[in-house]
Amino acid sequence: MFIRKLTSVDAFVAVDLGDVPGHGVVRCAPKVLQGGAKDLARTATYALAVLGRHATGISAGINAAPDDRDAAVAAFAAEVAGWDAGYRLVAAKGVDSGSLGSVEADADPALLAVGAVAAARAACPDAATATIDGTTADGSLGAALVAELAAHGIEVVDADDPLTAEADLLFAGDRVGMVDHAAADRLRVRAVVPTGPLPITTKAVAHCRRNGVLALPDFVTTVGPLLGDAEATRSLVGEVVASVVGHDDGPILGACERAEAFLTGWQDDLPFGRPMAA
Repeated sequence: MFIRKLTSVDAFVAVDLGDVPGHGVVRCAPKVLQGGAKDLARTATYALAVLGRHATGISAGINAAPDDRDAAVAAFAAEVAGWDAGYRLVAAKGVDSGSLGSVEADADPALLAVGAVAAARAACPDAATATIDGTTADGSLGAALVAELAAHGIEVVDADDPLTAEADLLFAGDRVGMVDHAAADRLRVRAVVPTGPLPITTKAVAHCRRNGVLALPDFVTTVGPLLGDAEATRSLVGEVVASVVGHDDGPILGACERAEAFLTGWQDDLPFGRPMAA
């Protein structure tokens, strides 16, 4: 993992593996922390490995005040485009969709929903009810999730607190680490299905296992936009989750091992540290 700093603007790109194309997210705020960016780059690396791609996870941060944001994002996009590194970035917090020019990657919420629901159905084939965390439920992804769940006969339960609602499935991706160990002990669902990067902490994964809750790997459930095709997403995500759902150490570690088996085929050393929120 290394940090590449820009010269035209106060910004950086965290790069997990060198000398290969990359994919990840870019965020803009008065201060974007490099540690969090490195975590996001790592989970993107594992997603790409699950897809069998010789590519690296990346994550960028643009440090700019709200009034300077548009100019900073434009400068960032122009400089990264000139690197000829093959980097593509999804506009995330603080960055408007469509503002990144030639380095912008698609983030189709419908394909994200397809992958998340495919993962849920592979983990819990008889699931009949689901709940969706707040911010996700209110946006375009929420609408896409509701539609995809309805297409498979799964009812969305309206709850004041989705983290304590009784349902078969919880779709969570509002923020990194939103399901910590305390939240894990309050869950009343059979499976947690990430719709964003790293929503489940390492300690929460252990608590979920102890409590009989399946915590699914975000770097598998969210790959739909990377694949770019609904049927391919359903097929691949369903197959991967089905192959790891019975793993002795849980689906997340099972999926990590699957990604690492691919990475060892073309990397001299595995990246240090698995993709989990602290």
